[in-house]
Amino acid sequence: MQFCIIEIKTLPLHKKLKMNPFSYGTIVSGNNFYDRKEECARIVKTLSGGNNLVLYAPRRFGKTSLVFKAIEQLEAQGFICVYFDFMPVFSPESFVRLYAKALAAKQNNLQKFAQLFASIIKNIRPVLSFDAAGIPEFSVDFAGSTVDETLISQLLDVPEQMNGANKRVIMFFDEFQEVEKLGSINFEGLLRSKIQQQHTTNYLFLGSKTHLLKELFNNKKRAFYNAASQMTIGALPAPDTIDFLQQKFAGSAITLDVETAKYIISVAANIPHYIQMMAAEIWQYMVNSHKIVTKKIVDDSVMRLLALKSDYYMELFDRQSQSKKQLLLALTMNGKNIFSTAYIYEHSLPSAATLQRAVKGLIADGTVEKLDDEYFIADPFFKLFLATI
Repeated sequence: MQFCIIEIKTLPLHKKLKMNPFSYGTIVSGNNFYDRKEECARIVKTLSGGNNLVLYAPRRFGKTSLVFKAIEQLEAQGFICVYFDFMPVFSPESFVRLYAKALAAKQNNLQKFAQLFASIIKNIRPVLSFDAAGIPEFSVDFAGSTVDETLISQLLDVPEQMNGANKRVIMFFDEFQEVEKLGSINFEGLLRSKIQQQHTTNYLFLGSKTHLLKELFNNKKRAFYNAASQMTIGALPAPDTIDFLQQKFAGSAITLDVETAKYIISVAANIPHYIQMMAAEIWQYMVNSHKIVTKKIVDDSVMRLLALKSDYYMELFDRQSQSKKQLLLALTMNGKNIFSTAYIYEHSLPSAATLQRAVKGLIADGTVEKLDDEYFIADPFFKLFLATI
């Protein structure tokens, strides 16, 4: 019998996987958040000074990330900051549950908060329970109670009473345009009344549907007319974005020159979300095999992203009306003076009245945005896709 000797060699350990330095689709924080210093300072100064603020910006411009940066600074100054997202609210009952939970999340002593809650709101019972890890959780039990304007009014009083040792409370209401879901209980009127009465609670309002927010705060017939100072954020300064991109790529020993960085910004329409998305795709392709970002690599990355979303984009385009399709194709070239006779003639568009209805519908569903006097397709990659049709 013969034996063979098998030599077993230990394979070297894999190098630690590199993390993509670009972040998008979530709240950006830490060193992934750059610039917006002036905007952040204005938010902090306005709210800490006892005033309310509404923040406007098109989608994907980084509003929520900016707000969380401001929250970080305000909490360092001792303010109690409560972030509440109206998007999952679909009824008065859901508002009560989610709002109570958001308030409780900022409390160090849930038992004390439950006692305060019970002293203010008589018709629903606070419930303290423990999860599998033994962590206490706060919820409410309606016990057959009806959520009416009286109950909502009492709930809106809670922030003013939970400031503890003379601490001020600042409420951050995201996707605030969704309050229209609560029209059955005159929520706008109730909240505006509370804001006028409260002395130690201030509010910041923001949302992704700018046109609806402006309607809420600029229409003289609405409860929130002139209820807050107004602030708009636009595109980030190109030099700051170039520095950010170069530093992030350099961390992986990848070189990005200024002109190629400008090209990335241009392709992404200078929208922070899409800049980070583009950069993440480029980095993922380059990290193990390339060292210099070129225009061709950028273009190839764009094609990969378009290929991934082409079915979605085609479906999005197909379900539009004829007038909306015509307008979208025109917007791939220019978005200024779109109701002018010259623009309509140049792009073979329908009448101005039909065009206005098309614009209204596209803005309502978030496909088109308006910044200053220019209309533009909100997703720059959808715009690139349309340019190929």
